[in-house]
Amino acid sequence: MQRKYKLRTLCIVKKTLSILLKVIGGTVGLLLVLLLLAAVLLNTQTVQNKILRVATERLEEKLQTRVKIDDVSVNVFTQEINLKGLEVEDQEKRKMLELDLLSVSLNLRELMARKVTVSKADIEGVRAKLLKPKDGTANYQFVIDAFKKDKSAKKDSVQQDTVGKKKDPMTLDVHHFRLAKVEVLYNDNKVSLDEVTFDKGWLRKASGQLKGLQGQWEMVTKKGPQTAKFRLGSIHYAEKGDKHDVTVGDLHFAIDNHKPRKNAKKPKRGFFDVGHLDVTANMKMTIDYLAKDSVHAQMTEFVARDSVTGFNVKDFRFFVGATKKRAILRDITVQQESTVLKFDSASIVLPSKKEGRKFSFQTSVIKGKAQLKDISRPFAPVLKNFKMPLELSVVFSGTDTTLVFKDIDVHTPDKRLTIAANGGIQHLKKKEALDIRFNVKKMKARGKVTQEIINQFTGKKLMMKQLEGLGDITYTGTVHIPYRREEFKGVIGTAAGKLDFFFAHNDDTHYVTGKVDTKNFQLGKVLSMKDIGNVGVNATFKVDIDKKRTALVRKKNGGGKAPIGDVKATVYEASYKGVKVKNLLVDIKSNGVLVEGNVSQQNKGLDWACDFSFTDMDKMSDLKVKPKMKLKLGNLFKKKDSGEKESKKKESGEKKESFFKRLFKKKKSQD
Repeated sequence: MQRKYKLRTLCIVKKTLSILLKVIGGTVGLLLVLLLLAAVLLNTQTVQNKILRVATERLEEKLQTRVKIDDVSVNVFTQEINLKGLEVEDQEKRKMLELDLLSVSLNLRELMARKVTVSKADIEGVRAKLLKPKDGTANYQFVIDAFKKDKSAKKDSVQQDTVGKKKDPMTLDVHHFRLAKVEVLYNDNKVSLDEVTFDKGWLRKASGQLKGLQGQWEMVTKKGPQTAKFRLGSIHYAEKGDKHDVTVGDLHFAIDNHKPRKNAKKPKRGFFDVGHLDVTANMKMTIDYLAKDSVHAQMTEFVARDSVTGFNVKDFRFFVGATKKRAILRDITVQQESTVLKFDSASIVLPSKKEGRKFSFQTSVIKGKAQLKDISRPFAPVLKNFKMPLELSVVFSGTDTTLVFKDIDVHTPDKRLTIAANGGIQHLKKKEALDIRFNVKKMKARGKVTQEIINQFTGKKLMMKQLEGLGDITYTGTVHIPYRREEFKGVIGTAAGKLDFFFAHNDDTHYVTGKVDTKNFQLGKVLSMKDIGNVGVNATFKVDIDKKRTALVRKKNGGGKAPIGDVKATVYEASYKGVKVKNLLVDIKSNGVLVEGNVSQQNKGLDWACDFSFTDMDKMSDLKVKPKMKLKLGNLFKKKDSGEKESKKKESGEKKESFFKRLFKKKKSQD
């Protein structure tokens, strides 16, 4: 009985399992059929058109504007999504966004695991017209607001559903990406792109390139409107091992402030003008390490040139390690045509308004060789022939408003010229307050190097023979250049003696003024006039160096090579043909052709003076002299009368003295 019951129970279980398996199998089969049917139906044009229509309606409802999509196709088997002919209008019914083609291949299975894997993405033909009035709302703001609300609502929902739970963040992995034919208009500004591609490659070694990125935009600055243009010919990127190589080719940047260049009609001024730049550059860089907050890289090649100013960097190399706060540069080399500067390191503090951090930098000792002609066109055309080689070293530091130069050492390779100094520049952002000051601890020029330096400059060479007579020259003092003025002060030592001096040049009036003081100077040696001995003198002078003004004066007076100006001096002591004189007054005036002067001395009994003139600074021995004398007889008689009175007074005193002596002797004898 029990056995029959067990057999019966077993048959029922088997029958139940059989039925259950049939139900499960049938259900799974039905689901597979339904999924297969759905996939087939999804791939049909009818279903996809339905999806397109629903998606368009939902998008229009969300954005509250017209949205048009020509075609959407979804291939479940190949996992591709293609969209063609997207148009989105702004709320003023203007075409704001157009997209010709969007093609994306996704891994849908990984999408369920919060991982977006894009095996291929192509975007082509993007045109956007974005408008932002000065006092109005941007025409694209409604799109930002619509998706911002959606994102906020979704975030709140996720927070409610995942209380006490943690979800892994969604990741993005792109294997191949291509963006082509992009054109964006923003008000009057325009940016376009030919193509940018990125590919991870079969061995997971990424590579990519960018072609034809260019743009133009208008800027409004404190100095007025400016137009800026740029073009980036190409960027090539390649991953090699743990390193990333980046090559930038044909980078072009230009600025035009729509005003005349600062050197317009000013031949002495350099071409450099931040309102007129036209720079082309090429560079190569290797990135060793790249993270969110730090980078370590090497600039292996950098070439830049401004076609207008002539500023030319032939090479710029360095290693850099940087974070958000600081950058450290090492093994730096900067090269121009004939100038090469090298230094071991430089530290840069990167600015941040949020953290209250200001820009500053500090270098190690910078050493190098230079020719000043390399900076002549951008900064000082007068140096265009200055080919004398110089060697230098300096420590450089500063901020965005101040530059500091320490331990400056400049010399020629043969040390005939040596300069040791410190200095700095203040108020870089305020032109009217710009202040340049250098303290020259010692400068020495030996032999004829002074004449060689002067010969590096173009223009007339005045008083070169007299300069040769000074022999070796030393200088200690200050160079001060406030706004539109240059001032030089100090002590000049020469083979003929020392001179305390002060020179000043005014950029507005173009006059050189100053004063000179010396106690014992061999003037005759300098002027090649043996009859003139040592002099002590205090002089002030004013010389006209305005080209137009002096040209008119010379034309009016028939030419000439002499300076134009005047000198007033007091001679403490001087000698001529062995005769020494003191306290002379000297007054010299020159009109460029004829130099005329007067030397005078005032005495109690005799005033004397002499007028002199000459026309050639190199032949002053031919000067013409006209002596003058004035005898002051009245003063002589006064002197004689006063002498007689003194004699009588003395005689009277002697008589008084003898009277008292006699009186004293008489009294003594009576006692």
